[in-house]
Amino acid sequence: MDAKKRKGVGFGIFLACSSAVATGTFGIFLHYLSAFGLSDDTVTLIGPVFMFIAFLLIALIKDRRLLLAPKKLYYFTMIVVSGFVLYPLYNFTYVRVFANLPMAIASLFHFSNSIVLVFLMRILFKQKITKEKLICCVLAIVGIMLVLQVITFGAVAPDDSVPITSMGIFWGVAVACALAFVYSIDYFHISHDVPVITTQIYACLCSSIILLITSNPAAVGQNIMESVSANGAIVIVVALVYCAVLMWSYYSITACYNYIDASYGALTFVLEPSVAAILGFIILHETLTPLQMLGIAIAVCAIVYMQYSEGKREKAELAAQAKATGLNQDSANANPEVDVE
Repeated sequence: MDAKKRKGVGFGIFLACSSAVATGTFGIFLHYLSAFGLSDDTVTLIGPVFMFIAFLLIALIKDRRLLLAPKKLYYFTMIVVSGFVLYPLYNFTYVRVFANLPMAIASLFHFSNSIVLVFLMRILFKQKITKEKLICCVLAIVGIMLVLQVITFGAVAPDDSVPITSMGIFWGVAVACALAFVYSIDYFHISHDVPVITTQIYACLCSSIILLITSNPAAVGQNIMESVSANGAIVIVVALVYCAVLMWSYYSITACYNYIDASYGALTFVLEPSVAAILGFIILHETLTPLQMLGIAIAVCAIVYMQYSEGKREKAELAAQAKATGLNQDSANANPEVDVE
């Protein structure tokens, strides 16, 4: 990681963790929105549309230059490659993997994008595959397997009506690779000085266009009115809070690439199922087993180790830079130059 990306590593990890925690709350919001009678199509559509409008307003109020990319090439990568290819591909594989595998196994494959990212970051951006990254990967995988109850050590696991098939595994690998490429293209934009707000405006615009074409906007509007009529303004309040949390999740995971590489950002999402499990236990009175609590502890250890190892690496590099600067200054003092005008 270059000096620019390494500056503020701790803040970058904080941003990524906040995105993971925000994502972990989605299940609670979706539970209540579904209870209010909002359909899946409605909930799927309101998120990107809300975010596009919100990010667009921020750009118009703060600085209209945020609507512009530094180079014309980035319009192509943001709109065509990211907005109309990679994001739809990820959404397509996401639906397929959860339809063809048990939820826990599908979630594990979904998280495995972080493993794919470690190698993609090496291939595409020349980021080193360090032992610290590999240790974080191992801790994260073990932690998430315990939280999702993929491994139970003889304890009774939740029943799954969906069998594990070769097609399901194919979609599992596909969703991991698709999400890894989504994170990679976002990292590409941020590493080339495309503002975070700019990337989000175009990503949400493309998502909104695709969803408006593939869904029935009139039916979505009718569904919202019926839900508000039956339940009152609380539907609007919960939907707006959900969209705001969704917006922060998207913004913060993209913003963290200013400080850490994408593989570390993805690894922090080991916190997502941990937060979901804790909130499910507290709010929805779901079961939280001792093994799940152990998995949550291991997940936290992965984040703590990531913070420690990257913080140590950052301090070492800053010390080396300071030493090099001091040597250059001493050399300049020893060999003063006389300016002749």
